[in-house]
This record gives sequence, C-alpha cells and structure tokens, in this order.
Amino acid sequence: MRHTLTLLSVFTLTCSLFAQDVVIMPDSTNNRLVHFSPVDGSVINPNVFPLASGTTVHAMPVGNEIWVSEQIGDRVSRWAMDGTFLGQIGTAGLDNIRGMGLINGVVYVTNAGTANGAPGGAIVMFGTDGTPMGFFATPNANSPFGVLDHQGALLVSNSNANDDIHRYSYTGTALGTFHNSTSLNFAEQMAYAADGHVLVAGFSSNNVVKLDVNSGTVLSTFPASGARGVFQLSNGNILWTNASGAHVYNPATNSSTQIYTGGGRYLALMRLSEPIEGDVNGDGCVNDSDLLLVLFAFGNLGGPEDLDGNGFVDDSDLLIVLFNFGNGC
Repeated sequence: MRHTLTLLSVFTLTCSLFAQDVVIMPDSTNNRLVHFSPVDGSVINPNVFPLASGTTVHAMPVGNEIWVSEQIGDRVSRWAMDGTFLGQIGTAGLDNIRGMGLINGVVYVTNAGTANGAPGGAIVMFGTDGTPMGFFATPNANSPFGVLDHQGALLVSNSNANDDIHRYSYTGTALGTFHNSTSLNFAEQMAYAADGHVLVAGFSSNNVVKLDVNSGTVLSTFPASGARGVFQLSNGNILWTNASGAHVYNPATNSSTQIYTGGGRYLALMRLSEPIEGDVNGDGCVNDSDLLLVLFAFGNLGGPEDLDGNGFVDDSDLLIVLFNFGNGC
C-alpha cells in the first residue's frame, strides 16, 4: 500500500510541475495570447486573453507581468497574468520593434525604425519597472529581430544579409559576427536547444538552424517554411511558428505537424505559479493529503516526499508539512 501511494504521489507531483509551466505566444492574426505545453507542444489554451492589434511579436514574463512587443503599435504593452491591461512603454522612442530579452534585470527591445524619436537599428533598454535605460546602435545588425543572452554578452539576430547574428556586450560594444552563411537568411527568434547549442528560426531560408554555441557553425537544419519562433520541448521535439500558426518538428521522423492555426510568433517559457513548500501532491494547498503522503512514505529513500532533500523521508519532512499547513488553501 505504501508503494502504491508513493507512485501515485510521484505521478501527481510530476504532472503538477509540468502544469505550472507553459509556453506563451502572441497570435498576431487573432490578437490573443496562446498557451502551449512545454512538454509536447500541445495547445493548453488557444485564447488565454485578448491582445491589442499592433502586430504582436513577442510575449514574455517580466516579474508578475507579461510584456508584449507590438511591431506596428510601436510600443511594449504590459498585462497582468489575468489579462488586465496595465499600460505601455512607448510609443515615444520605439518604432518597428520585434523580439525582446530579459537579461540581468534589463529588458532589451529590438528596434528598427526612426519614427517617434526612435534610434533606428538599435537595442533599446528598460528596467523591469519600465524605466528607460538608454539604447545602443547595432550597425552590424541594423534590422535586429531577436536577443539572446550568450556567454556574458548578447546575440542579436538580423533580417538583413551579411551578418545573420552579431555579438554585442550588454552595453553595446560590438564583439564580432557569431554566424553568417547562406544556410540562414532573415534570422528571427533564437533559443537554446536541450544540448546547449543555439536554435535559430530562418524566415527567408525557410528552416530552423542549430548553431554551435561556441563557434556559431551550422550543426543541423530542418525545413520550416517562413519560420519565426522556436522552442525546444522537453520531449526532444521542437516547437516552431510561422504565419500559418505553430508546428511541432519530430527529429525521429524528420517531419513537422501543425498543432495551432493563427499568426505564429515568438515563444517564451512562463511559470504560472511557484510551488508551495510542503505541498507534496502539488494541488496548491498544504493539507491532510500532504501529511498522509509523507506518513505513508516515512523511512523511504528519496522521492517527492523527501521535502528537505536529505535522501530520506523522515521527521524533518513531517515538520515542513506541519509548519506550512494551510498555506495556499
């Protein structure tokens, strides 16, 4: 009986941890936020809440908010997790913006236009409270589309030829070309693969490219017509997007399956809620069920009931549940 309950609790906890994370995407055709599973890419919620019609490109979590770049709206709109509109950054100083990145407490926004007093090809910086922090020009990537934290610096993807991805310091010093080849054209979103290398969506080259994280050389590619966004799923497949929606690529079959129809854009991982200490079964409430799970697993080696991580389910784990009893309920 003890082993049955323990296995059930492991299954329940595993499922609840996956459920706390979602991949978010702004649908720029239907003007809404979409949630995907980070495990297999399946659609969790096709209409989380409506977004503004400013040609949304990138939605990402910033603290307890969701920030959304609007390419034609020339602003970053700010939303509560429940879809309440909280305000905007811009339109002064931003024009034709695309991808963003939150790195070391700074939000980096790619900018290409000069209207509204914007600086042209540049990265515009903001604090997480929306405070402007200046900008730096990106002449080597003068039509920037994405930002990725990389080995103590930034990778900036570029839609123009001759410098697909350039490296910059956090303050804008050009550090040289990371990648440039005919294998990649019109580079949009970049993301890390499970093996640590860099995935890049190639809009005009109609592919997703994997680049060596150190040298930037091409390791592999797969067909992805008009690719915009990319994200490595935990099951090993790759979620990618284009103007027709979202697709999942399976390396085993070398084929992609469309799983969502709409205006596919950039993808970002977001945690819906933090685990509550002592909540063994992951139901959001520390109560009798959690206490019973620890009691039935008492003396076992490891497992989700080993809350303090000392290798055993013992008195200290019971105390953690008792100390947090009632939290989240």
